[in-house]
Amino acid sequence: MASEVTQLEKNRTTFIKRSLIGFAIWQLPYLIQHLHFDTFITGFITIISVIGAIVWAYYLIKIVRLSFLSQKKRSLAISLNNEYFQMIRLKSFTVGFWVVLGLVGILFVLSLYVALNIRLVLHLLLVVGVISPLVSYLIIDKDEVLEDE
Repeated sequence: MASEVTQLEKNRTTFIKRSLIGFAIWQLPYLIQHLHFDTFITGFITIISVIGAIVWAYYLIKIVRLSFLSQKKRSLAISLNNEYFQMIRLKSFTVGFWVVLGLVGILFVLSLYVALNIRLVLHLLLVVGVISPLVSYLIIDKDEVLEDE
C-alpha cells in the first residue's frame, strides 16, 4: 500500500510538471503574438501552441484519471489528500493570489502612463494565474521534502 501511495504521489508531481510545461508552451506563444510578427512566424507560433495544447490536454486527462482512481480506493484518497498536501495547496494558492494581485497593481500603474491592450492584459493575467500556483506548488513540495530529510 505504501509503495502504491508513493508511486501515485510521484505520478501526481510528474503530471503537474508536464501539464505546466504543456500549458506554458500552449499559452506563451499566444502572448508573443501580441508583438505582431509576420505570417510565417505566426504560423510557426500556432504550430507550437497546438503541440503545447495537446500535451496539456493529455496530462490533464491523466490527472483526472488519477483523481478517479483515488476516489475509488478510499484509503488512497486519504493518503493522497492528507494535511501535508492540503497545506501545500493552500500555500500555493496564496502565492498565486498574491502574484496575480501584484501583477494587477503593476499593470494598473503602467496603464497610467501607457495605453495597454486589454486582450493582452487579460491573457497575461490568465496565464500568470494558472502558472504561478502550479510552480509554487512544485517548489513548496520540493522544499518540504528537503526539510523533512
